[in-house]
Amino acid sequence: MENENKKTPLAKRVIAWVGIVLLLLVYVVFFLVALFGKTGSGSAFLACAAATVAIPILVWLILWVYTALSGKRTVASPDPYGKFDTATEDTDSEK
Repeated sequence: MENENKKTPLAKRVIAWVGIVLLLLVYVVFFLVALFGKTGSGSAFLACAAATVAIPILVWLILWVYTALSGKRTVASPDPYGKFDTATEDTDSEK
């Protein structure tokens, strides 16, 4: 089975880069609070830990909604490679 999409769509790449930038910003802010903050470092660490989990989940959910609306397969699809797609299988029993 050939891959129909040779190139990742621009929207998916932008979503991925936004997620990466958000994670980097969270880490930079946490680092600065740890260096220069006198109090509140504990709550900043909890926020950083929560963002480390939440941002990738949000990116995955956005890609999943994109898949549901566009009908295209992505990594977030239940069957991203079409291994279990029965509609495209050729059966020899019908011949």
